[in-house]
Amino acid sequence: MSRDLDDAVLWLGIVLYQNVPRELERLCAALRLNQETPGTPAFRVVWWDNSPTDALRAELSRLAPGSDYRFAGANLGFGAAHNRVMKEAFASPTTRYYLCVNPDGVPHPRCLSELVTEAERAERTGLIEARLFPDEHPKPYEPVTHETPWCSGCVLLLTRELYRQVGGFDERFFMYCEDVDLSWRARAAGFSIRVAPRALVHHYTVDREITTRRELSVRRSAALLGAKYGNAAFARERLREYQALGGEPFSLPAVARPPAAMARVADFRHLFMFAESRW
Repeated sequence: MSRDLDDAVLWLGIVLYQNVPRELERLCAALRLNQETPGTPAFRVVWWDNSPTDALRAELSRLAPGSDYRFAGANLGFGAAHNRVMKEAFASPTTRYYLCVNPDGVPHPRCLSELVTEAERAERTGLIEARLFPDEHPKPYEPVTHETPWCSGCVLLLTRELYRQVGGFDERFFMYCEDVDLSWRARAAGFSIRVAPRALVHHYTVDREITTRRELSVRRSAALLGAKYGNAAFARERLREYQALGGEPFSLPAVARPPAAMARVADFRHLFMFAESRW
């Protein structure tokens, strides 16, 4: 599912982990519609599988013959997996953008073209987030400039310039908060990070089970975020919650003294929202 692979200006990285066939069917269908929509740039798709086995290889061969499928052989985590694909993507001189796509998202047929259009609206663009529906994130974005405090990693576009100057995800975040951290680093470096209101992606999570494993991952990553950005109280409280949930012991890094630019953009006042809610 790629168009003019050698000339692709946009790479899509999709990190898999024991996904159900229905998710892959919906996503493959949505990507085909994007490919067929006039104005969509040439794009390449890489499926990176963190699952224990490569059982999804056969499923993708059925749904999208010729798919670029990579089996990791281990669960590297969200950010580390994307970093592997991102490095390869930006090694190509034609690649201008890399797009993280969650496998449980369903991009609108114009999602990819609208993301690129938004990326080209302003100079020094770093990150562009697709607008989630029906479960839109309540963090704010400016109605004219579309600037936002941080960008969700569900469907997230990174520019070549951002990657060259700031890099990809911090791999210490196995899952959760890596998108907040990358957003704060981008803003601290002077990049614009925005929502693309017309780039829609269906992402329904209302019926998602809240598991202890998920809650542990959120708190562990949040504790690391607090330590990285110099907020000792936030880090300690998240670590306390992690331990109360029965989390395995781990060594939290020493609380850092981040550069002033990073300290200015960090916002720990709104717990796991990391920004004021707009409703």
